[in-house]
Amino acid sequence: MGLNLVNRVFRPVLVAIGLAALLVSPLALGGAAAEQADSPLVVKIHADWCGTCTRMEPSWNSVRSSLDDRARFVVLDVTDADTVKASTAEADRLGIRSFFDGHKSKTGTVGVLTSGGKEVAVFKGELDEDAVSSAVDEARSA
Repeated sequence: MGLNLVNRVFRPVLVAIGLAALLVSPLALGGAAAEQADSPLVVKIHADWCGTCTRMEPSWNSVRSSLDDRARFVVLDVTDADTVKASTAEADRLGIRSFFDGHKSKTGTVGVLTSGGKEVAVFKGELDEDAVSSAVDEARSA
């Protein structure tokens, strides 16, 4: 079952019982790099009501599958007050609160950050895999 389907089906239940942080946790997203705290972060600002987010899902999934071994992928959800609260907590945990605060009103935004939270690149909408890959490489060498 894909992450997008899991989020759509189980998010309302998880939010209701206060487990929404599982949906934005990089460990919940899996992947070899998810466990490497020194890997760059590729962070998506998402909302279920966002048309751009829906349209970019195929490019997000493609980038994620091709770079999963080189970066941690995180989705910070701003669909409603409960998901914003969970995403804020996750951003704090990851040390990327300033990125989240600066971009949480810009759904469909994807940022590439160093493991220390320094912003390397920001993309809006459809993702160019080569551009994201270059940004991940830059973040890894920073």
